[in-house]
Amino acid sequence: MTHVVATAGHVDHGKSTLVRALTGMEPDRLEEERRRGLTIELGFAWTALPGGDRIAFVDVPGHERLVTTMLAGVGPAPAVMFVVAADQGWQRQSEEHLAVLDALGVRHALLVVTRRDLAGGAPAERVRAEALTHLAATTLGRVESVMVSGTTGEGLDELRAALERLTGSLPEPDRDADVRLWIDRVFTIRGRGTVVTGTLGAGTIGVGDRLAAAAPSCACAGSRASRRTTGRSAPSPASP
Repeated sequence: MTHVVATAGHVDHGKSTLVRALTGMEPDRLEEERRRGLTIELGFAWTALPGGDRIAFVDVPGHERLVTTMLAGVGPAPAVMFVVAADQGWQRQSEEHLAVLDALGVRHALLVVTRRDLAGGAPAERVRAEALTHLAATTLGRVESVMVSGTTGEGLDELRAALERLTGSLPEPDRDADVRLWIDRVFTIRGRGTVVTGTLGAGTIGVGDRLAAAAPSCACAGSRASRRTTGRSAPSPASP
């Protein structure tokens, strides 16, 4: 099974660095993003969890001018990895992203205090305590927290274990419900046709199924979950 988790948190707090360290994949797809060290569009990366399930990350931008893109990323995600940098603490976009999650009613999250290598023990603990207090006052409630460094790798094994506990706590989706596919991207591959990527929130999609949107319906010619071709795709556990 593949579980979808979105990132959230202030700009330059290490969200993409963390996803990169966990997956070995580059979530920043644009040359401009790599050049500026700034996430602009939604990024996607995935890996296997210790127990064998797969986890797919939707990496969202943290800049204040890109909140609409952030909304597109966290909207369909059943769980969030909320990131706060140990050397900077709670910031403006930390508060803004948390307000978005609270408004959406997100209930499942993990707090990750990043850049542990750039802050002493006591300051990092204060950052963690403050962030936990902020999260507890929202729909997220009391969440587990992990301290890591995406640069040195400190704490990554503990983070993988915590992510497995997070995804294991998600309620099972309704595979027999009407299909609800949250679309992330639509593009064309020469020789293959139109490709649609997104998060399947409910229902099951199989090859040959006809999908209806606002436009005329279309046929599903193939189904893939994190680059693995499948006959049918079912949703990952999602929030109620």
